[in-house]
Amino acid sequence: MSPPFSMHLAARLRALLAVVSVLFLLCCAKNASAYPWMIRHEYTGCIQCHVDPDGAGLLTEYGRAQGELLLRTQYSAATPDEEPGRVKDFLFGLVKTPEWLLLGGSIRPGVQILDIGGGGPGSGWLPPSVLLMEADLRAGIKYGGWRASGSAGVISSDGSLASIVGPVVAREYWAGYSWDDDTFMVRAGRMNLPFGIRQIEHPLWVRAETRTDINDGQEHGVTFDYTGASLRGSLMAILGNYQISPDAFRERGYSGFIEGDINSRFVVGVSSLVTYADKDLNLGVSNIRQAHGGFLRASPAKPLVILAEADIITNTTSPSPAGSSFGAATMLQADIEPIQGLHLIATGETLAPGGSAPQPSYGAWASVHWFFAPHADVRFDFTYRSMAEGVVDIPVESYLIQFHAYL
Repeated sequence: MSPPFSMHLAARLRALLAVVSVLFLLCCAKNASAYPWMIRHEYTGCIQCHVDPDGAGLLTEYGRAQGELLLRTQYSAATPDEEPGRVKDFLFGLVKTPEWLLLGGSIRPGVQILDIGGGGPGSGWLPPSVLLMEADLRAGIKYGGWRASGSAGVISSDGSLASIVGPVVAREYWAGYSWDDDTFMVRAGRMNLPFGIRQIEHPLWVRAETRTDINDGQEHGVTFDYTGASLRGSLMAILGNYQISPDAFRERGYSGFIEGDINSRFVVGVSSLVTYADKDLNLGVSNIRQAHGGFLRASPAKPLVILAEADIITNTTSPSPAGSSFGAATMLQADIEPIQGLHLIATGETLAPGGSAPQPSYGAWASVHWFFAPHADVRFDFTYRSMAEGVVDIPVESYLIQFHAYL
């Protein structure tokens, strides 16, 4: 017997909601550079190059220099100090700052085309979208043990969780104190959540479903960071995102990770997050949200980096119109750098959302990322996702090209 029409309609609506979620995630702005594949250069930690000890955001002077030396394609055999065009200072060397002041900026425009399958309402090719995904200025200080970092910018939409007013965003701003040569640090403010692999592909399900992306997933709170010789970790007391209202939407709880070096090119870690909100942003009811998992970063040979993450995700709602859910998200990525600056990237991912969903969704990415000039790169991503919602399976294809330049 065929399911009644109302069941088909409900499933179709759930599928369309899933597609809308995908479109929202894919069209959101990308945040500051976070390249976990730097482990191929035996950088297992992030504190050498970033003010944030967990990576991403404002670069230190050393990070800016290493980015110029190790990231982009080299067109001559000259050393960094000899070759014209080598730029290691803010604003391409035009602005000299005191040693304690760090300045930065980034702009990332892009064009995206989407093809939604399934044959239902809204399916087919959508018109190209021109996106201003990021236009941020950043500033920070390193004075004695004092540390601080902040950003402000604009994007092409006004629905970001990092929004202050409309398209004006402030993704992070924090101040803290560091001691024992940056081994320990305490910070307070709006910060990226310490969880899993910190990477720029924020629409990946391991980032979107755990809500730990570096696009607009930051929260206000207090964080304790530890950076040892072969062990690193961070624990954050989450106080809520005070750039959204009312207060019922704000999550409180904790997020943290700990990772250790097996050797200079192999790192493994575990993450944990538990939050509570009176009214979950996605579910609309009281919810205890949990995410727990593991991850690894490895470079078995210098041209190749493997990134992997698997997370269990649960929601416990009350009252419960949809019921509590127990799901999982996974990601496996291979990054090959055949010549310096050119990255060929293949990514696979799965999502088992739990609840009433009968089967998992699957995704595949094929990406080319080229750092072709000082402080400039271009990236192309083809993404295919098979979105399973009820009895409906909707394929979604995305074609995205983006240009990025940083000061």
